Formats: sequence, structure tokens, C-alpha cells
Amino acid sequence: MSKDQVRLGGVTMDSFAFAEVTTEDVDVFGDAPFDGVLGMGLPGAAVDKVPMPMDVLVREGKVKHNIFAFYLSSGGQTGSKLTIGGTDPSLHEGDFFYVRLALARKLVPAWLVSAKDVKVAGRSIKACNFLTGCEMMVDTGTSTIVGPQSAVDKLTANIGNVSEDCSNVATLPTITFSLGGKNFDLGPDFYVIRAVDGNGKEQCQLGIQGVSCPVPLWVLGDPFLRKYYTVWDAEHKRIGFALAKQPADTLLVV
Repeated sequence: MSKDQVRLGGVTMDSFAFAEVTTEDVDVFGDAPFDGVLGMGLPGAAVDKVPMPMDVLVREGKVKHNIFAFYLSSGGQTGSKLTIGGTDPSLHEGDFFYVRLALARKLVPAWLVSAKDVKVAGRSIKACNFLTGCEMMVDTGTSTIVGPQSAVDKLTANIGNVSEDCSNVATLPTITFSLGGKNFDLGPDFYVIRAVDGNGKEQCQLGIQGVSCPVPLWVLGDPFLRKYYTVWDAEHKRIGFALAKQPADTLLVV
């Protein structure tokens, strides 16, 4: 563990504690397009209780509010943006809808919200407990939507097969997450991952994964966050969602 000045978004944190990695596992990091990990979790989530960057920025008076927001671009385009201390109105449409953090965060120190239901084409897949709902972590570090294996099996069975050649993507149903009394729709343009293979051919796969773990936890990862511009508000213990502005497919000249 080292301490030094760390510069983030034009502001400098003094005597900031961070871990320097000198040896990496090539199987994990050999082809990874990033140089490190920036922890933006809740206090207490870090190993050895190391202060989070946002907490340090506020404590040192570099940022007034413990708030940050992520915009994730879609369609392989550039333009993803992290805003610290607030939000960027140019990146979303309409107002933010805020959801209180789940009480379960006291047991799992993460950005958790409770979903009342998960639907496909407007119909519940009966995946959430009628009392506690589904606990969902909102996380930029997860490239898919993740859920308990049994629940994801129900979800994928209702979605149907995703053709590898992308031929049926337009006909796939919309899935819906009910958060804080509001429905957040996610169409196949977001939950289907498109990629180009070595021959330049476009391929598609479902961006939803099931995992088996002791805690029945969902993760609203990048497919969800590409549609909804998201703000993490530690001061009010809530997460806000607004419809992200999507780039135009073509350039219009008037």
C-alpha cells in the first residue's frame, strides 16, 4: 500500500492510499484494456477500510458533494464519461428518478437497490421474493446483467434464443426491472451484446448471465447503464436513473 498524490478529473487528492500492482496474472489482465481499478463503492467495502476516492475528495474540500455519475456510450462509440461532484445535464433526457439504497447494504456493503419485480414483455417471471424483492447491485464494473442462476433461467426462457448471426434481435421482447415503484424497460438493443469476430462478421449473444452464489444477488451492469444515465448519491443514500441520450446513427445536415 502506497500514499501519494492522485489526480482525478482535474482535482488532486493529497496523500491518497492506493495499492500498486507489480505482478499481474496474464490470464486475467494480459489483454485487458485498462491500467487499474478505481473503487467507487460505499465506505467499508474496501480492503483494510481504505478511504474511497469520493470520500477523500469531499474531506479535502476538492469536491462539495459526495455524488458521481456515469454515462456509458452505446454502439461501440466513444463518449463515456464519469462526472464527480454532480451530474451532466447534457447526457440525459428528463428528470432523475431516485431509488433508496436497500437495507441489505448493511450486510453487503455495496450500492444495492431492491427490485419488486422482473418482467418479460410486461409479464412477471416470478423471480423476486414478494416480501424482500430482488436485491440488485448497480455496478459499472460488470459487463453483463447478472442474477441468481434459477432466476436467470426463468428470464432467459421467456426471452428465447438469441441468434448468433443477430437475425432475430429486433423481434426479441423487452425486459423490465421494477425499482422504487417505477418500471425501467430494457430492449434487446441493450441486453444483447454485439461484437465483430476475426473475419469482420457481426455476432450476437445474450448479455445476461446466471451465477450460483450463497447470496441471491443481481447486478445491473453495463447493458442497463448504457440506457440509463446513473448517479450514485452517497449523501442521501440513493441512486438516480435518467434516460441516457443516445448518439444519432447518422449525421443530419440541415
